[in-house]
Amino acid sequence: MYVGRIARSARDAVLVACSAVALAGIAAGAVRVLPWLLDPQVPWRVAAPFARGLVAVAIEAALLIGWPVGWAIACLQFVESGEARVHQTLGEQPLGTVGRLAGQGALLAAALASVALSYGRDAGAPGRVATELLAEARASCLVASTPTTYAIPFTDLTWLCSPGREPLLVGSPTPALHAAVISAKGARIAGDFRALELDDARGLLAGPPPIAFHVASLSTHGMAPWAHASTGAAALRALILASTAFAAASLAAYAVLRHAVRTRIGVLVIGAQGPLAALGLMRLLERLDARPSAFLLVPAVCGACTLATAALLVGWRRLRGRDRAAST
Repeated sequence: MYVGRIARSARDAVLVACSAVALAGIAAGAVRVLPWLLDPQVPWRVAAPFARGLVAVAIEAALLIGWPVGWAIACLQFVESGEARVHQTLGEQPLGTVGRLAGQGALLAAALASVALSYGRDAGAPGRVATELLAEARASCLVASTPTTYAIPFTDLTWLCSPGREPLLVGSPTPALHAAVISAKGARIAGDFRALELDDARGLLAGPPPIAFHVASLSTHGMAPWAHASTGAAALRALILASTAFAAASLAAYAVLRHAVRTRIGVLVIGAQGPLAALGLMRLLERLDARPSAFLLVPAVCGACTLATAALLVGWRRLRGRDRAAST
């Protein structure tokens, strides 16, 4: 009975936490793509490549953060109800209670790994998604019945569309050329999003005097840093994320059962701290173009942050207890 109750409580808490994180992630990321989704003149196929990646990364983050938070909340509920103490007096240690959630954890780890694998292709080559976005927007330009424009999210490029005329791509391809106005009839973005190739490019460089140019092909480098590709293979990234979430959830649940946390806010902190630290470390390693083996540190760092957070919360509670005792 107890095992079933804690498993059901953990399942329900994980679903609520994951849903909340996913909705927040989608809402935050949709700011860029929302004008496309709401514009009746923009076909769904134009916005679909970017929307697909947006949903995938939101679900990935939701599982990574919501799973540990959900388990921590469920364990706190059992501590508050007194059932955890009863079963501990009967000989079941907190580690054994957490072990009873291993089956559910295996399913959640498999789900997270599957999402990470599906998103891994785009994470390893974000330029592929941007190129697909450019191609779909150009195709929509060709069939536009009225003059319109399609701005490419996260770039300074825009398709100018006019019935009966070939689409024209205009803008500043890289920060280094922010003062230049360049137009082209086609474009391809490198898989790692660090280079852009323009077809039939024309431009005007500001300066004394201004310089106009026209080339059949123009290659530029130095795209926006937000789009740097993941340096690890998709399978490795999926394994790291799954193991990181499993470690964070197990350690957070164990800490709550050991009475390291006694408040709702504390549960949220101990459940989310490790995964957030893991995401930050992964982002840092990707920016530094670290070797794939360096990413193996992510689960260990996540676990260490979770344990350190538990220790800090215990220390803070004891310090407050001493202050109250001294005041009385």
